Amino acid sequence: MSFQLAPYLAKSVPGIGILGGIVGGAAALAKNARLLKDKQITGTEAAIDTGKEAAGAGLATAFSAVAATAVGGGLVVSLGAALIAGVAAKYAWDLGVDFIEKELRHGKSAEATASDEDILREELA
Repeated sequence: MSFQLAPYLAKSVPGIGILGGIVGGAAALAKNARLLKDKQITGTEAAIDTGKEAAGAGLATAFSAVAATAVGGGLVVSLGAALIAGVAAKYAWDLGVDFIEKELRHGKSAEATASDEDILREELA
């Protein structure tokens, strides 16, 4: 009998997250391949974006599975919980990635006048 990847990964939450990362990464790669072909982004930008999207999709998928399992209930309740949890996780992931990228672009220096709390408050406003 041949190896069955999806059923194997579906046996655990990390496996479900990996499967979500594969699917999310494939979708991002398809999008970035078109942008790369049209010379709208560089190869490096495509690779970085694909990696970020794959990781975010994997995290959101795993979180979604945990939420649906924890809530239980019928099909509609489980689907609703999975959708809400997945959206929340991906939204939080994207905010975090954007914040980190902004910090890296601006080069946080030791002599910075703004405290970490001020920067976070500015980002959340």
